[in-house]
Amino acid sequence: MFKRIFFLIPLLVLITGCSDFQFVYNTSFQTINKINKNTSLSIRGDNRDVINSYLMSKIGEAENKPVYGLSIISDSVIEAVVIETDATASKLMIKHDVKYTFNNLIKNCIIFEKNILTKNLYDAKSAGYSFGTDFAEKELSTKNLHSNIDQFLNELSINYSNLKCNNEG
Repeated sequence: MFKRIFFLIPLLVLITGCSDFQFVYNTSFQTINKINKNTSLSIRGDNRDVINSYLMSKIGEAENKPVYGLSIISDSVIEAVVIETDATASKLMIKHDVKYTFNNLIKNCIIFEKNILTKNLYDAKSAGYSFGTDFAEKELSTKNLHSNIDQFLNELSINYSNLKCNNEG
Protein backbone atom coordinates (compact mmCIF):
# COMPACT_ATOMS: atom_id res chain seq x y z
CA MET A 1 0.00 0.00 0.00
CA PHE A 2 2.76 2.44 0.95
CA LYS A 3 4.60 1.67 -2.32
CA ARG A 4 1.53 2.57 -4.36
CA ILE A 5 1.11 5.92 -2.62
CA PHE A 6 4.84 6.57 -2.94
CA PHE A 7 4.53 5.95 -6.70
CA LEU A 8 1.24 7.81 -7.27
CA ILE A 9 2.21 11.09 -5.58
CA PRO A 10 5.18 11.89 -7.92
CA LEU A 11 3.10 10.77 -10.90
CA LEU A 12 0.26 13.10 -9.88
CA VAL A 13 2.69 16.00 -9.38
CA LEU A 14 4.23 15.36 -12.81
CA ILE A 15 0.86 15.26 -14.57
CA THR A 16 -0.47 18.44 -12.94
CA GLY A 17 2.86 20.26 -13.31
CA CYS A 18 3.05 19.64 -17.05
CA SER A 19 -0.62 20.27 -17.82
CA ASP A 20 0.05 23.75 -19.27
CA PHE A 21 3.21 22.82 -21.18
CA GLN A 22 3.92 25.09 -24.19
CA PHE A 23 6.77 25.23 -26.66
CA VAL A 24 9.21 28.08 -26.13
CA TYR A 25 9.76 28.66 -29.85
CA ASN A 26 6.10 28.52 -30.83
CA THR A 27 6.60 31.64 -33.00
CA SER A 28 8.98 29.75 -35.28
CA PHE A 29 6.11 27.64 -36.61
CA GLN A 30 4.03 30.79 -37.18
CA THR A 31 6.85 32.45 -39.15
CA ILE A 32 7.39 29.36 -41.32
CA ASN A 33 3.64 29.21 -41.94
CA LYS A 34 3.63 32.88 -43.07
CA ILE A 35 6.40 32.35 -45.61
CA ASN A 36 5.30 28.82 -46.60
CA LYS A 37 4.36 28.75 -50.31
CA ASN A 38 4.59 32.55 -50.25
CA THR A 39 8.31 33.03 -51.00
CA SER A 40 10.13 33.14 -54.33
CA LEU A 41 13.68 31.83 -54.40
CA SER A 42 16.72 33.16 -56.23
CA ILE A 43 19.76 30.91 -55.75
CA ARG A 44 23.22 31.56 -57.17
CA GLY A 45 26.61 29.97 -56.63
CA ASP A 46 27.59 26.47 -55.54
CA ASN A 47 25.23 23.61 -54.66
CA ARG A 48 22.08 25.28 -56.02
CA ASP A 49 20.27 21.96 -56.43
CA VAL A 50 20.84 20.90 -52.79
CA ILE A 51 19.81 24.33 -51.46
CA ASN A 52 16.73 24.50 -53.67
CA SER A 53 15.44 21.02 -52.83
CA TYR A 54 15.96 21.48 -49.08
CA LEU A 55 14.26 24.89 -49.03
CA MET A 56 11.36 23.49 -51.05
CA SER A 57 10.90 20.82 -48.41
CA LYS A 58 10.94 23.48 -45.67
CA ILE A 59 8.93 26.39 -47.14
CA GLY A 60 7.37 24.99 -50.29
CA GLU A 61 7.16 26.46 -53.77
CA ALA A 62 5.64 29.92 -54.21
CA GLU A 63 2.10 29.95 -55.52
CA ASN A 64 0.63 32.81 -57.60
CA LYS A 65 2.19 36.14 -56.57
CA PRO A 66 4.64 35.67 -53.68
CA VAL A 67 4.86 38.27 -50.90
CA TYR A 68 8.45 37.46 -49.93
CA GLY A 69 11.68 36.90 -51.82
CA LEU A 70 14.72 34.97 -50.63
CA SER A 71 17.99 35.59 -52.44
CA ILE A 72 20.80 33.14 -51.70
CA ILE A 73 24.43 33.30 -52.81
CA SER A 74 26.38 30.16 -51.90
CA ASP A 75 30.12 29.60 -51.92
CA SER A 76 31.80 26.34 -50.93
CA VAL A 77 35.48 25.65 -50.34
CA ILE A 78 37.26 22.37 -49.62
CA GLU A 79 40.73 22.64 -48.14
CA ALA A 80 43.27 20.25 -46.67
CA VAL A 81 43.68 20.61 -42.92
CA VAL A 82 46.11 17.78 -42.16
CA ILE A 83 48.78 16.96 -44.74
CA GLU A 84 50.85 13.82 -44.25
CA THR A 85 54.59 13.51 -44.94
CA ASP A 86 53.90 11.95 -48.35
CA ALA A 87 51.95 15.14 -49.32
CA THR A 88 48.52 13.51 -49.14
CA ALA A 89 45.69 15.14 -47.25
CA SER A 90 44.29 12.93 -44.49
CA LYS A 91 41.76 15.41 -43.09
CA LEU A 92 39.79 17.88 -45.17
CA MET A 93 37.52 20.78 -44.24
CA ILE A 94 34.45 21.80 -46.17
CA LYS A 95 33.17 25.34 -45.69
CA HIS A 96 29.90 26.83 -46.88
CA ASP A 97 29.54 30.58 -46.81
CA VAL A 98 25.95 31.46 -47.66
CA LYS A 99 24.55 34.97 -47.91
CA TYR A 100 20.79 35.24 -47.34
CA THR A 101 18.69 38.28 -48.19
CA PHE A 102 15.02 38.03 -47.23
CA ASN A 103 12.78 40.72 -48.78
CA ASN A 104 9.19 41.85 -48.72
CA LEU A 105 8.42 42.08 -52.44
CA ILE A 106 5.25 44.17 -52.00
CA LYS A 107 6.92 46.86 -49.86
CA ASN A 108 10.20 46.47 -51.79
CA CYS A 109 12.32 46.34 -48.62
CA ILE A 110 14.78 44.07 -46.84
CA ILE A 111 13.53 42.21 -43.77
CA PHE A 112 16.66 40.26 -42.89
CA GLU A 113 20.16 39.89 -44.28
CA LYS A 114 22.74 37.44 -42.98
CA ASN A 115 25.94 35.63 -43.93
CA ILE A 116 26.25 32.20 -42.33
CA LEU A 117 29.48 30.21 -42.44
CA THR A 118 29.38 26.50 -41.57
CA LYS A 119 32.41 24.21 -41.46
CA ASN A 120 32.91 20.47 -41.08
CA LEU A 121 35.89 18.12 -41.12
CA TYR A 122 36.08 14.71 -42.75
CA ASP A 123 38.77 12.07 -43.20
CA ALA A 124 40.15 11.20 -46.60
CA LYS A 125 40.05 7.49 -47.43
CA SER A 126 43.20 5.79 -48.65
CA ALA A 127 44.06 2.72 -50.78
CA GLY A 128 44.14 4.64 -54.04
CA TYR A 129 40.39 4.85 -54.53
CA SER A 130 38.60 8.13 -53.94
CA PHE A 131 35.05 6.72 -53.90
CA GLY A 132 34.87 6.79 -50.09
CA THR A 133 36.28 10.31 -49.93
CA ASP A 134 33.95 11.55 -52.66
CA PHE A 135 30.95 10.00 -50.92
CA ALA A 136 31.97 11.45 -47.53
CA GLU A 137 32.47 14.86 -49.14
CA LYS A 138 29.05 14.84 -50.83
CA GLU A 139 27.26 13.57 -47.72
CA LEU A 140 28.98 16.07 -45.42
CA SER A 141 28.42 18.90 -47.88
CA THR A 142 24.69 18.18 -47.93
CA LYS A 143 24.47 17.97 -44.13
CA ASN A 144 26.51 21.17 -43.82
CA LEU A 145 24.19 23.05 -46.17
CA HIS A 146 21.09 21.74 -44.39
CA SER A 147 22.55 22.96 -41.10
CA ASN A 148 23.30 26.35 -42.66
CA ILE A 149 19.74 26.73 -43.96
CA ASP A 150 18.27 25.58 -40.64
CA GLN A 151 20.37 28.23 -38.86
CA PHE A 152 18.97 30.89 -41.17
CA LEU A 153 15.36 29.76 -40.73
CA ASN A 154 15.76 29.57 -36.95
CA GLU A 155 17.20 33.06 -36.74
CA LEU A 156 14.49 34.41 -39.03
CA SER A 157 11.82 32.72 -36.90
CA ILE A 158 13.18 33.85 -33.54
CA ASN A 159 14.47 37.36 -34.25
CA TYR A 160 12.27 38.46 -37.14
CA SER A 161 8.98 36.67 -36.45
CA ASN A 162 6.98 39.83 -37.18
CA LEU A 163 8.50 39.96 -40.72
CA LYS A 164 8.76 43.76 -40.63
CA CYS A 165 11.13 45.64 -42.90
CA ASN A 166 14.39 46.97 -41.44
CA ASN A 167 13.24 50.60 -41.73
CA GLU A 168 9.86 49.99 -40.07
CA GLY A 169 11.40 49.61 -36.58
